[in-house]
Amino acid sequence: MKTNHKLFRTIGAMLLAATVLAGFTACETDTVEQNGGKLPDKEAIGSTYGQLRSNATTGNTVEMLLTAGTGFVTRDFYYQQTKPALTETTLTLRIDESLVEGFNAANGVECQLLPTANCEFPDGQILDLAANSQRSTAKRIRFLAEGLTAGEYLLPVTVVADGSTDDSQTLYYTLTVRYPQPGDNELHDGSDLFFVFYINTNDYQPLLVQDYLLEKKLARGSTVAWYGTIGNIINLRTVSIKYEETSGRAMLNLGSDMTYVLEHASKYIWPLQEQGRKVCISLEGGGTGLGFCNLTDEQIADFVAQVKAVVETYDLDGINLWDRNAGYGMEGMPEPNTTSYPKLIQAIRTALGSDKLLTLTVYEEPTATFWDTEATGGIKVGEYLDYAWSGYNKNTEAVQLLDPWHPDESYVSAYTQKPIAGLDALKFGCINFPIFPVATSEEESIIQTPDFLVEWISNGLRPNNIIVFDDLRTSLQDNYETAWDITFASCCTYADNDSRYILGSRNGYAYRFDNHELTTLPTGLIGYGKWQKDW
Repeated sequence: MKTNHKLFRTIGAMLLAATVLAGFTACETDTVEQNGGKLPDKEAIGSTYGQLRSNATTGNTVEMLLTAGTGFVTRDFYYQQTKPALTETTLTLRIDESLVEGFNAANGVECQLLPTANCEFPDGQILDLAANSQRSTAKRIRFLAEGLTAGEYLLPVTVVADGSTDDSQTLYYTLTVRYPQPGDNELHDGSDLFFVFYINTNDYQPLLVQDYLLEKKLARGSTVAWYGTIGNIINLRTVSIKYEETSGRAMLNLGSDMTYVLEHASKYIWPLQEQGRKVCISLEGGGTGLGFCNLTDEQIADFVAQVKAVVETYDLDGINLWDRNAGYGMEGMPEPNTTSYPKLIQAIRTALGSDKLLTLTVYEEPTATFWDTEATGGIKVGEYLDYAWSGYNKNTEAVQLLDPWHPDESYVSAYTQKPIAGLDALKFGCINFPIFPVATSEEESIIQTPDFLVEWISNGLRPNNIIVFDDLRTSLQDNYETAWDITFASCCTYADNDSRYILGSRNGYAYRFDNHELTTLPTGLIGYGKWQKDW
């Protein structure tokens, strides 16, 4: 598969960039232990230097946000050297409260020391750097909101001895705790970033989106532009097209999970709509060899009638079309053509009318000819769509910038798509962000950082404020813990033309994700797995 070929130009500059997080076990002000090794010696090793790092930041300050009450956030720490260690090195992380005063003076803030009861180290505080390796295994630190009053807190952690000050060997975790405010759960209007989300009902309840709370705050200072819940369009999946061999019909296959959600719409869908969200179902291929690109006119009419019935029965806000996983080329199935899909789009719009949303996910060959009205049978596909956006969001490759109007820019994706005929650029989302797992190497950290967006936005090429995110997830103790929510907030910052990356750290804004609702279980306890499907 193609990957974004241009991101690696910044490897040197981005070597310290990343996006990760972590959590738990009681904090203790331990002394440095040197079992089985010793601290790297700059004199002895020459040009080899070590640094205490976190994947959540490029520097040594890790910022977090929580709302007073319950909830937690997790971040990580690890040790990195510029060259492989000559011998096994063992370091012990400790809290150094004496560094609080110096941090406050240097940054013009008044943070108080975070109580030890509000942090835990679930993986322990010892870092082992094996011989011939440059990076230790990342470990988690967890920050708990319970019992904290609103304010600014600091936890300096270091691997140097008492009385020493070395910022390269120290991480400063800053935690902003805020009280709940009126309007916390109001839906952001999408004026600066218009959020499009996917939720996989095979795994999660749609109500998950309600707990995606985001803050847009001046990077330097206390000014908060807005705080609230986000997600303007919610696409529920998975729903597929299925070939019924006995009748030859193209069937709308809801599947058991989506069927349950729809039949309990008062619980899972209506609360989202009441907040102002548009809730749609996303239609995909079903792996049977029949897809949107090889339907007959009779199959299209039949299939559209089924789609209309579901939308009207469950009072959905529309349909998203994403032709993937169809399995084209199977024996006995028609060959794909360039007119079937446009006909389907035209028919769905006619059936649903103008009051319902019809959106398209651009992906590979099925949409490749949508610029060419001759190939599409004279149908200007864009005239029947409310929105379209990129479907390139694999979390095994870099973020892809799909810009049909500026394909020759160095930072634009290797994937290609010409402008859809009849669709205004204001309605096309160029970015579909993956949800990345924890980066385990510098190379993985680099591809997870969409720094190229700064150049794209600064050059005035961003056509709109639409950003799309892959399937959302809740807090789980897995390979995404310490990564997905940081990456999410970081991607929002990069995509906003008011961000600190565009306007500078003193004038620009940064986004911070608030985990407190996601980590507060219905019982009132904090933990993992909220909003996993309950049927």
